Amino acid sequence: MKPLIQFDYTHLVHKFSETQLHSLIKKKEAVRRDLKHKKEGGEIGFVDLPYQENPSPLLHLAAEVRQTSETLLVIGIGGSVLGAKAAISALAKNKKFKIVFMENPNPDSLYRLFQEIDLKKTTINVISKSGSTLETLSLFFIFYERMKKIFSAKELKKRIIVTSETTPNPLTTLAKQFEWRCLTIPLNVSGRFSVLSSVGLFPMAVAGLSIAKLLAGARWMHDEQRESYLYGTLAYGAHQLLKKSTTVIFPYDERLSLFGDWFCQIWAESLAKSELSGPTPMKAIGALDQHSLLQLFLEGPGNKWYTTIGIEHFDTDIKIPKTSLIKNFPYLKNTSLSEILNAEKTATEKSLIEYHNPLCRLTLPSLSEETLGALFFHFELATTAAGYLYQINPFNQPAVDHGKEWTKKLLHKKISAL
Repeated sequence: MKPLIQFDYTHLVHKFSETQLHSLIKKKEAVRRDLKHKKEGGEIGFVDLPYQENPSPLLHLAAEVRQTSETLLVIGIGGSVLGAKAAISALAKNKKFKIVFMENPNPDSLYRLFQEIDLKKTTINVISKSGSTLETLSLFFIFYERMKKIFSAKELKKRIIVTSETTPNPLTTLAKQFEWRCLTIPLNVSGRFSVLSSVGLFPMAVAGLSIAKLLAGARWMHDEQRESYLYGTLAYGAHQLLKKSTTVIFPYDERLSLFGDWFCQIWAESLAKSELSGPTPMKAIGALDQHSLLQLFLEGPGNKWYTTIGIEHFDTDIKIPKTSLIKNFPYLKNTSLSEILNAEKTATEKSLIEYHNPLCRLTLPSLSEETLGALFFHFELATTAAGYLYQINPFNQPAVDHGKEWTKKLLHKKISAL
């Protein structure tokens, strides 16, 4: 099978001394053994998701939604929606069916959404791992009351699908009371690592993506996991040894823009647990950000290292036609847009290298369900490996929980605003 991702670490590895590299490789092998032990002990659940059995109930439910509705409204925030948004943005094939994500409790955005969708032809998928996510439940309660005025009690049961943990919580208690259908999130899978669970797979299936191919891509990456452990180890080394505090993800395809957002969340929320374990993620999109951020990258602070993501073959290609307008641009004669985009990617890489920046390349043969599944799983494994090298728990988010408590206190009027 042709590789779904080709890895080139040449211009990252060369930045380390032989002693540093030897030490990093030893750490990588120790972490790989440790993670294998934790997986076998059931502590880390996301690594089993590519091998989950019998997704047919999820697929049947997705088919039903497509038949009975025109819109799937996904209500969630953070890890509950970013993966599905990224995949659907990159690959969505069913343009007639709408997948709408509602995340932020912004009243103006909600008002505009009410004008854009027909609730009579809408199914809601409300996602909260804990079942108590403030933003998510606030929005869901508003939609529920509106839909209750439109549908009979019997029909309303079919229009609400809950995705949450199996353990009792406020949302699953309501689901049981009102007989809403439920999809489950494994207890040992944290939200930002849940893209290959029902959290991400259900909206993707409704959008027409092939779940089987996504999981097959993730399985391929699982078999090639040494590459992911190496990436996580070199990322740790770039931060700790090379003093590169910012990680730039730089895909040369705007369809991967939301994937960049997904990466920024998993990297920041998983790894930033102290002054020493807080690498900052940053997204850039080629060739767009050659006209904005590249100046910063080349002549600004040298605190960054880079991962470019390239696509070898696009689904379609368009050549610049014969035209009299081209006489001052002879290098564009008989040139396709894919050639231009890939030339710009190579030019950016060469520029970054000439300015002595650490860089690695990931190359996908095409943008597909298989390659995207591999890409998701690669960064999940790499993030986990880096977390254990930092000697932190990459699966919790104590500071985020602290902010949630302050919000609740404010809403309870127990404290005053600043």
